[in-house]
Amino acid sequence: MELARNIYRAFEDVVGPENISNDPSVQEGYAFQPMGGAAQGKRFFLRPAAVILPGSTKEVQAVVKLCGRFGLRVKAFGTGYGAHAGVGSENTVQLDLRRMNRIIDIDEKNMIAVVEPYVTFIQVMGEAMRRGLSCNVLGAGCQASMLASYTSMHGNNVLAVSQGYSGRNLLGVEWVLPTGEIIKLGAPGSGVGWFSGDGPGPSLRGVMRGGMGAMSGLGVFTKCAAHLHPWYGPAELDIKGNSPYYEAVVPPNFEYHICEFPTWEAFGEGMSKVGAAGLAFGLQKTGGPGSVGNCVTGNNNEFYDRKMKGGFDTPWKSFCIVMAATSTAEHDWQVKSLNKILEETGGKIAEIGEDPEWKNRDFLTMIKSCFIPRLAFRPTGTFGVDGMIGMDTADQMALGLIDDEAHFKKWTKTGCIMDNGDLNNWAVTYEGSHFALMECGWQFSSIEESSWKTYQKMTAEGYDIVFNKPYCNSWNVPGVEKLKRAGPVCMNFPRWMREVKRALDPQEVSDPTLYITVEKGEI
Repeated sequence: MELARNIYRAFEDVVGPENISNDPSVQEGYAFQPMGGAAQGKRFFLRPAAVILPGSTKEVQAVVKLCGRFGLRVKAFGTGYGAHAGVGSENTVQLDLRRMNRIIDIDEKNMIAVVEPYVTFIQVMGEAMRRGLSCNVLGAGCQASMLASYTSMHGNNVLAVSQGYSGRNLLGVEWVLPTGEIIKLGAPGSGVGWFSGDGPGPSLRGVMRGGMGAMSGLGVFTKCAAHLHPWYGPAELDIKGNSPYYEAVVPPNFEYHICEFPTWEAFGEGMSKVGAAGLAFGLQKTGGPGSVGNCVTGNNNEFYDRKMKGGFDTPWKSFCIVMAATSTAEHDWQVKSLNKILEETGGKIAEIGEDPEWKNRDFLTMIKSCFIPRLAFRPTGTFGVDGMIGMDTADQMALGLIDDEAHFKKWTKTGCIMDNGDLNNWAVTYEGSHFALMECGWQFSSIEESSWKTYQKMTAEGYDIVFNKPYCNSWNVPGVEKLKRAGPVCMNFPRWMREVKRALDPQEVSDPTLYITVEKGEI
């Protein structure tokens, strides 16, 4: 749809002529998604009706109100990682929030960062470390928007064992509803700062955030407060090397290891015990060479050469751990406790993780992100999750990884899914391993039709498995078909999503594609 001149002029009056465009080349740039459409054999999605760059909350409010007035929809994003950031329906304007890029405050005493949408995790982490603090970095990478992860999207990460899910680190928010009303949740709503995301009175944090987030299906978040955590390392890491060979020596009173186990059950028990003992600063199921191995090499040729020489494969049933202590005595206790857990579970420290180059590069990766997507998925240029996704206890996730191992072996035999000789799935635990997540991602060719169509079949089978297993979950189910399947086994939650949507967005101004529509439709 091409905006009528009077409508375009109305938006232009709000943000200025330099901050709006409906030039086809600009629209195509926002429709282009290099990874999200790989499984569909395409790179371009819907063009937005216009691209608008607001510079303040007041400008966001004015744009949203104009969309309601003119019968348009709005879709916002922070740093725009993935196809879910693009528009999903016709007559939708794209709000690119890159001009709203300020760290408003770092409250060292109360361990709070207040940020706008385009602030990235690495910006906050750099400022926090100087103050003896750290932040909960999303697994998608330190280049992603903190606000988007905390308010609107995934929250899976390697630091979750000590710092929790992204949404649970969210404190107060400033929120432009689809009606154009500006509200503040938590303490800022009472004008007393940003220290709490709840009260007084009933909390709306579950309504606005939930497990997955509404992905701009319930308006636009313009500020948020994020909980910061202690950092026991130096104010500035001594980072050496040039891109992509960055590394940092593991600081005093820190440890990095890969711990391998004889069985998946022992692996799950090990993750549970490490979490219960409070040993880990960061913890993740070790990805295969197609992920971690690519993060410690600079290009595909180097990766291939090292793999062909042997000794470059990570153990299948293993996790990476980073431990951080406040003193030498605590550090010694952590080391002894980890060794005791390995003894009890039949585990051991894997040799590959002790190589100084590997250790120093992957330690840095663990601190700033679980994987660096541009490196981890470099061999084929894209990846996708095979439907095997779940959240439950750590031992249940271990059972899920057993199923995924069989799933992997079946589909790599087709020759259409990359077989790197290692199980390239992933798992993390949260808050002392009280619960855990598995996310099984595989690489395939987005150019070869046989490959991406095979991946589609693999994913469909993966969803069949998880929906019939006890580790079925509802957090990763955007889209009508998945909601139809998840509702009956997850307390009919789409019904409540729709009630929320009707209450907050009766005109359906916010793009509903990855949330839910106002009308019943097919669900």
